[in-house]
Amino acid sequence: MIDGHIHIERGEYTLEWIKKFTDRAIEKNIEEIWLLEHCYRFTEFMPMYDSVCKYSVSI
Repeated sequence: MIDGHIHIERGEYTLEWIKKFTDRAIEKNIEEIWLLEHCYRFTEFMPMYDSVCKYSVSI
């Protein structure tokens, strides 16, 4: 099983915080997790945002 939509913004950006997600995935027999974050938390990403939006599909 894959959990492809996990946001990490409600905690500290530390390895200990991420380990909580990986430990939980192991408990639930989840083989793969995708940790996501929105660009507003990482201002370094903002200059790239326009080019990324070109590839996003709006529904």
